[in-house]
Amino acid sequence: MKEIKQIIQAYQQAHSNGKKAVLATVVHIEGSSYRAPGARVLVAEDGSLTGAISGGCLEGDILRKALMVMTTGNPLLVTYDTSDEESNIITVNLGCNGIIRVLLEPIQEENPLNPIKLLEKAVHKRHKTILVTFFSTEDKKNQAQGTKLLFTPTGIFTDEERLPMRFPDLEPDIQNAWKQKHSIFVKYPPIGAGESVFNAFFEYIEPTPALIIAGAGNDVFPLVAIGETLGWEITIVDGRPMYANENRFPSCQLVLTEPSEAISKINIDEKTAFVLMSHNYDYDKAVLKSILHSPVKYIGLLGPTKKRDRMLEELAQEGIQLPEAMEIPENLYAPTGLQLGAETSEEIALSIIAEIQATFTENIGGPLRDLKGHIHHRKMGMVLSKKAYGVLLLAAGESKRLGSPKQAVPFKGSTLLQHAITQASTLKTAVTLAVISAGDETLFDLVEKTGAEMVENPDYKEGMASSIRAGVNHIMIHYPQLEYLMIMLCDQPYVESDHLQTLIDTQQKTGKKVVASLYEGRKGVPTLFHKSLFPQLLELQGDTGAKNLIEALGNEVISVAFPLAAFDVDTQEAKKRLEGGVKKITKDPH
Repeated sequence: MKEIKQIIQAYQQAHSNGKKAVLATVVHIEGSSYRAPGARVLVAEDGSLTGAISGGCLEGDILRKALMVMTTGNPLLVTYDTSDEESNIITVNLGCNGIIRVLLEPIQEENPLNPIKLLEKAVHKRHKTILVTFFSTEDKKNQAQGTKLLFTPTGIFTDEERLPMRFPDLEPDIQNAWKQKHSIFVKYPPIGAGESVFNAFFEYIEPTPALIIAGAGNDVFPLVAIGETLGWEITIVDGRPMYANENRFPSCQLVLTEPSEAISKINIDEKTAFVLMSHNYDYDKAVLKSILHSPVKYIGLLGPTKKRDRMLEELAQEGIQLPEAMEIPENLYAPTGLQLGAETSEEIALSIIAEIQATFTENIGGPLRDLKGHIHHRKMGMVLSKKAYGVLLLAAGESKRLGSPKQAVPFKGSTLLQHAITQASTLKTAVTLAVISAGDETLFDLVEKTGAEMVENPDYKEGMASSIRAGVNHIMIHYPQLEYLMIMLCDQPYVESDHLQTLIDTQQKTGKKVVASLYEGRKGVPTLFHKSLFPQLLELQGDTGAKNLIEALGNEVISVAFPLAAFDVDTQEAKKRLEGGVKKITKDPH
């Protein structure tokens, strides 16, 4: 976050001096790299650099290419292979061993949503955001590349005419990055013949840590200095104007009040840390009392364990709920700081800041030499867009065992068929296609009310395989860009969107061609099939559905346990159990 703010400031200075600038952003890496995706460097026309994308080995070449981009006015994707020891670009071996993709974008001031403007909006408020940058590995000079969209809790900033694809195609992936709380990389199929394949870097940006220090004594200065070096937002809370004033803390926000009133004047979120070091027992206790059950992830209390235990005992007597057996609350770090053998105020400040950093990043703060495996656990896998998936809902058939159309059985205020369509549509894939019996006006009306796409199967009496063939044929003709198709039934009432999403997540993590649901010791639908298996789905016959194909693929199929899929509504007994709301699932005997 500090680097982003420095880049914004450097651009504003360059622009005021009438100089052009190019923003270079690491948009993807394969293997190891000194910096992660999202690292940036601003190159000004005079050759000055702000920020960094490597340990110094790439910046020289980036400078040369940035000057070229200034001349052409077009973006450029540059790929570096740091594992190539013969490269004449990588002149310093820093131990990296990966492929680094860097996008260079000319900053056009006349564009109100240029990359710098979007970065300004991203850091303007203390909220999480998703910044979307497009790049093409197939066409490194594609002019549609660039940072073009910012998603915030309060609004979306983009110019849809400048997007290389429709916003509705991006929205499910934006929501996915938001839900997972980390950056993702998505590959989009070409929109039309001859069009480029685009990748998108959905960068998850969190606000900078906010450090609230209760106390304004001299030992606070080193803590403030280190926090400022890291770019943290720092607030001093104290009731003594002789200590808490602008002359002593010119760069900090000052809250000069009693502790009971101070908290109401401070915005607290998950990236807020408190350190209580006023050296006034009652003041520290009053602050602790007001924040102990707040969203604050880190509360550091300076002093010995006796002070902590006495304070917690008194708070318990005052009615503050604490863990049983006088355990330390999870967010209370007392004594504060890591074990660094700290003695001086500077050393103590270092140990406190290190502990806060480790807490926010969920690390233990141990020696790196003892670490097994990689230092950074970055999720770099390129996944398919939601628009590369589709759902095929099999809803044809005569429901002979039930004696009446199972599709129309009431469930949760609608019908089994409509409920299944709703769960599938929640995924926001390219299509939700329902296959119904040809000429069945009841089913036609049920599907039509949902807005889902449908195809009528004239051969439905043959069995389930005919519906699979009808659906797959329709998909291959009308949605040739689909990479995966999920086949599901309408009579499994407890199959909901969360499980369907888990199947997609599992495919994206493993790269498997088939991901099936596991229940009653067997693999079945809902199941996700890769397009390479479409020809085999078209060869299915009779009423066996996709079960035989799943079994034939054996270990090629990865499964996701979901016992609730065992319950289907194909008998009167099952229907009664559904109506009665019985959730204990034991498969009806066939």
